[in-house]
Amino acid sequence: MTTLEALKARVNYPLTDAQAEEKLIGRGVEPTDYYTQETAESRAFQLAYADTLRLVLTMVNLSQGGSVTAQNPAGIQGTANSIYKKYGEPLIGDKGDELSSITDRSDLW
Repeated sequence: MTTLEALKARVNYPLTDAQAEEKLIGRGVEPTDYYTQETAESRAFQLAYADTLRLVLTMVNLSQGGSVTAQNPAGIQGTANSIYKKYGEPLIGDKGDELSSITDRSDLW
């Protein structure tokens, strides 16, 4: 299995190859490389995984009336933040994070 296939399997949410590849490449992981235990435990792959979870938190499912439909947003955020914390990266929800300012404005429509 490739690192791209492994990332998509681990995230277990509908992503395009391009979306997952962008997160891998952004962290210096080659999407076509063979996925190994060493890769799974690497800082770069784990951060690409956390970045992809962050992406999932921002995805909108229009078939559900425009609402975020991740099964467990708090769990997804917690998983991503535990990886970011491990590597000293800014957490989702920290001051200045784009996800910290998402609010429900559906009443304005």
